[in-house]
Amino acid sequence: MIETLFVTVDTGLPVAPRCTERAAEIASAISEGYELVVLQEIWHIRERNLVISKAQQSGFHYYHYFNSAVGFPFPMGADSFGTGLLVLSKFPISSALYHSFSLSGRPYALHESDFIANKGVGLLRVETPVGQIDVYVTHLLANYNTGGKPGPGDFYQWHRTGQSYELTRFILATNRNKLTIVCGDFNSSPDCLELKVPKQLLCLRDAYTDTNDEDGLTFASPDNKYSHGEHPMRMDYVMYKIDKQPKGASDWHLVQSSIFKGFFTDSRGEKTPLSDHFGVQAEFLFSEPRTPLCEQQEGYDVVSTDELASPNAKRAAESACPHCEENGMEQSDEEKAAADAACLQEVQNLLNIGRNEAIAARHVRLWRAVAFFVAALAVFVTHMMSIVVSNWSWVAVLLFGMISVTEYVLTFFFLTFECSTFTELINQVQLHRHLHAHRTKSLVQATTDL
Repeated sequence: MIETLFVTVDTGLPVAPRCTERAAEIASAISEGYELVVLQEIWHIRERNLVISKAQQSGFHYYHYFNSAVGFPFPMGADSFGTGLLVLSKFPISSALYHSFSLSGRPYALHESDFIANKGVGLLRVETPVGQIDVYVTHLLANYNTGGKPGPGDFYQWHRTGQSYELTRFILATNRNKLTIVCGDFNSSPDCLELKVPKQLLCLRDAYTDTNDEDGLTFASPDNKYSHGEHPMRMDYVMYKIDKQPKGASDWHLVQSSIFKGFFTDSRGEKTPLSDHFGVQAEFLFSEPRTPLCEQQEGYDVVSTDELASPNAKRAAESACPHCEENGMEQSDEEKAAADAACLQEVQNLLNIGRNEAIAARHVRLWRAVAFFVAALAVFVTHMMSIVVSNWSWVAVLLFGMISVTEYVLTFFFLTFECSTFTELINQVQLHRHLHAHRTKSLVQATTDL
């Protein structure tokens, strides 16, 4: 029997308020009661080493930092910046793998830091005393809309959708153990497509909603001074999948999940949050077969074998689990295939919008490059013909020329790549849809034959 807990916490950029002090306090806060801790936004080597050092003193003898990042274009030392994803474990980590998302922010938007962090998904094989488990950690692109509010103005929604689909395909290709944990900052609310994609296509479950009647907040809650005033939502998640075992066999079970609210008293005597995000913790137990969580609730109706054969069986099963209807009713193969196809159609629609936006941006920057080139050429010609003689002429030529070259580089390197990446993802989704269409047709044919 073993208890495993997971917590995700964002620490922020190295220039964030009291970053080093908060990193030390985070290491202290996780010192007891946790076997596996997933941290995000541990950007700089200074905070990274501080957290690792303190965690090792608390029994976290195994760790892995996903270092594959672009970093800032400043001479701040090799490997100073990474992806921000740090995993601390009291169990051995046997292997690690990182997959960078094809769409990972814009290189010229240094203030956003997404491209610099090389957003992606990391996989860890963790060796627990009862067997190996798969742990995936990710951090999707941020929402730079006013207040971080989903919807119109969120110009990275298409990118996050592509990242979510890539995350799903990566897990499909690499997952192999009984317990699968997917955790991280999705920068999306629970009802967004970014969450729907892995939950629908991978049959992942949300640990928090499975054990709580109401949704919690991890960002912009009233008691977090670092993010209060933004759009409040739960954007940090612990999702899981437990493979079905033979009846009577020991298995993993979700025990509970809650919001991890950490505070400390800083050097000025003020109560300070550990991060602008609150974390999510989940407890899993490996034990003998047990009654499902939904059946332990007050008011649960046990349905007998005779009752299951009655026309009211479906309604009884639905009422048996008031907060989690999916626990009581599983989708048939036909329903699952149809729901998967509908989800993939939504993904393709958004990726098409993203591709069109990228093509439009490419055209704008191309014409801007041409305009500044013509302006530089015009100033040069007028100066050489002595029509306009000014000491500032060469400055104008140089400035217009540099802007023209910059716009040209952005157009024919980055934006062209962004357009082709959207096209590639759309083609992958189409293949995925065709596969589901073929499976659905086969299922319908099999049902007809019966």
